[in-house]
Amino acid sequence: MKTCKVIFAPSSKEVIVNEGSSILDAARTANVYIDSHCSGKGTCGKCKVRVIEGNVNPVTLNEIKFINESDRELGFRLACMTMVDSDLTVFLPGENIIKAKTADKLFSKRTDVNNPAVKSYYVELVSGKDDHSRSYLDEMKKYLYERYGLKDLDCDINALQSLVHTMKEGKGNATVFIWMDKEIISLRPGQDEKSLGLALDIGTTTVALYLCDLQNGEVISSGSVTNPQVLFGTDIMSRINFSVDHPAVGIKKMQTELIRSVNAIVNRMTEDNGVSNQQILDMTVVGNTVMHHIFLGIAPDHLGLWPFSPSVQESVNVKAREFGIRINPAAYVHVLPVEAGFVGADNVGVLLSETPYNQEEMSLTIDLGTNGEIVLGNKDTLLSCSCATGPALEGAHIVSGMRASAGAIEKVSIDPETFEVDYKVIGADDPNIENGDVIKPIGICGSGIIDTVAHFFKTGLIGESGAFNQNIKTPRLRKGHSGVMEFVLAWKDETATGNDIVLSQKDVRQIQLAKGALHGGCRILMSRLNITSIKKMVIAGAFGMHIDKENALTIGLFPWCEPENIIMAGNSAGHGAYLALVNIEKRNEADRIAKDVIHIELALEKEFQTQFMKALSIPYEP
Repeated sequence: MKTCKVIFAPSSKEVIVNEGSSILDAARTANVYIDSHCSGKGTCGKCKVRVIEGNVNPVTLNEIKFINESDRELGFRLACMTMVDSDLTVFLPGENIIKAKTADKLFSKRTDVNNPAVKSYYVELVSGKDDHSRSYLDEMKKYLYERYGLKDLDCDINALQSLVHTMKEGKGNATVFIWMDKEIISLRPGQDEKSLGLALDIGTTTVALYLCDLQNGEVISSGSVTNPQVLFGTDIMSRINFSVDHPAVGIKKMQTELIRSVNAIVNRMTEDNGVSNQQILDMTVVGNTVMHHIFLGIAPDHLGLWPFSPSVQESVNVKAREFGIRINPAAYVHVLPVEAGFVGADNVGVLLSETPYNQEEMSLTIDLGTNGEIVLGNKDTLLSCSCATGPALEGAHIVSGMRASAGAIEKVSIDPETFEVDYKVIGADDPNIENGDVIKPIGICGSGIIDTVAHFFKTGLIGESGAFNQNIKTPRLRKGHSGVMEFVLAWKDETATGNDIVLSQKDVRQIQLAKGALHGGCRILMSRLNITSIKKMVIAGAFGMHIDKENALTIGLFPWCEPENIIMAGNSAGHGAYLALVNIEKRNEADRIAKDVIHIELALEKEFQTQFMKALSIPYEP
């Protein structure tokens, strides 16, 4: 019988199965969890996946009930109803995570200043001329100048095309939306001032989006989804390589996948909140330099070569229709500036949020993610650098690793006497779990991995080198199928997959490499400013909100700082994008600070390799 290879993204796990097997069966064989309440009968619709490459059977009637036509065109199928006919690449998108404002705690703070780029103006036109001879545009511009002092206004083509119909429907009265007091971008008949905006944070692993009311700065809803670019590689270098290996086509594919994911979240948000995509009139974007370039459709190829210079560094304004983003087509998308090759607009967003450039006190700000970005300084001097922490801290390239979603082990403690494990699973205490089901663990996410490695050290399971102590006798410490030592966190009868959840010796090494790069980068900046200790630290990033400070310090993830002086700020990059959305002065501020920050290129620092090697030990000893 013919066999086929099935690759599952974003985990990059692969399996060989017989032709005719279902994708659901292939996933179970590969130890990849796909939710299926009906056990593969096609009646629950929970096992949605997206077939990216390869041949499968035609769509079944069962699937039409659960997957709309537009999603079917993108390759979405039910895993239990889809049969493997060739080698496949299958993407497990998971559900978009949408949160209402009442539950959203991704930002550490809001702003009281509300000065958006798009403002509304009510216009009442009175004319004795008949409809065939009057120039609505001239009259409107005259009214806006005389009433509001706005002059030399441009008018977007979409607004211009709807002008006559809008004014007739409103009987000469309309609400006019103007961008930066320069351009008319939208009109509505009568008085209707509802205007919305989007703040987008493009992370290497996760895309986060915030829907805001431009009139009062209120965050209406937030959403996040796995960045679909993981199909092309889990880190930024692999995506650069994909672009290099596929000239012109590679960048287009990565941009298209990103825009699709953004549109999917936008559609969910508008539906859930009873608003229209046409009411979204402004958008701000942050992301590391590679994500920034891919979003703009600029091949990031040169970022993989010295001197790692970005193609564009200053802020950019582009119409939403140019990207195919499903908001008002006349809306502008404002992309914040980048600092350097691998210190991007996301770090500018962090600086806008935390404002170390306005403070007397010296502070260390770390944005934890696949690409770790570090800033050290105060109002006098700011130094920044970027280090490739890799995706391990977010669960990728870890045997049982996964992103932080329902079923992930997020907290771990190990008894020093018995080596028994106590863990907490995301979603286990969710009151909205259907039918009172108990959520069993599927894998382990970044915060749980850090906890585990810290407890390995505290209990003596590993030493300073990170190697397992094979003299310890416990059934949880064993040799895995590949001969590599591993520790069992959850036995197979406890899990949703029916397989043990483990952390292996190779996994520990991955964490050591990630923390070595991050800690080493911090030490280089500290040496530049002749600082031997850190008095204040800010940990940015949604991932940072969930890590245990004590455990992170135990493994030496970053330099020592008194735990009470470590602030977990949440998604500061996204917060910076939000600030730039609701206050145009923050855009000017972003342009200024992006130029003022002094970037340190770690690849040129002779001492970095020494600091990196020192920081591999657990804990780090300076």
